[in-house]
Parts: sequence; C-alpha cells; structure tokens
Amino acid sequence: MDVAIVQQLIDHHFEIWNDTDAARRNARFAQVYTDNFYVADYDGVVTGYAAVAALIDKVQGGHAGFVFTPEPVAWNHDIGRVTWGYGPKDKPNLIRGEDIFTIRDGKLASAYVFIEKNKE
Repeated sequence: MDVAIVQQLIDHHFEIWNDTDAARRNARFAQVYTDNFYVADYDGVVTGYAAVAALIDKVQGGHAGFVFTPEPVAWNHDIGRVTWGYGPKDKPNLIRGEDIFTIRDGKLASAYVFIEKNKE
C-alpha cells in the first residue's frame, strides 16, 4: 500500500479523535475504519464503531481542550507507527504516545496505543 494513502488514513483517524462533534465524527467511521476496527490500550480492547465512539467520548471528556498532534506515519509491510502528542494548545506534548496501526481492505483495522509514562 502506498505510504501517501496510509498517511491520509492516519490523518483522518486523528481528525476523528480530535473532532468534538460526535455526530460528525461518527459519520466518518465507515470511511476510515473496518467494521470490526478495534483499539487496544492499557485499559483493554474496544471493538466496533459504538465502542470506539464511547472510548473517544471518554478520552475527550477527561481532557477538555486537548488535541492530538501526530507525527508522520512510519510504514512497514501493513504496519504503521505514529508518535503523537496530546495536550492543550499551549502544551501540545503534555502526554506523549505511539499508536501501531494495521490496515485491511484499504481501511484501518486496529490501533494499539502506547502512552509514555511521565517521568516527573
């Protein structure tokens, strides 16, 4: 798969996660994610559009005004890696992490989320 197409998918993913309008955000899921897209993070695994939408609501609800600022994707044989910052505009890297994505049938199939532990 062409890395430019992968980058577009990743960009759309982060646009979805940054969008605070749930209806607009959820309407884009089918364009970006497979039907059984799942997110695996330290709290567990959520699968499917409704569960992912609830997770986004939870993340946004706990961090009002925060946005994801992703770096360009690193792509290697159907696996993508994206390092990102998450925070308010004046501290965009307050939280740092990395997502590992898989792609199937031209859409994101999974995201494995790693969050850097604060060393302060």
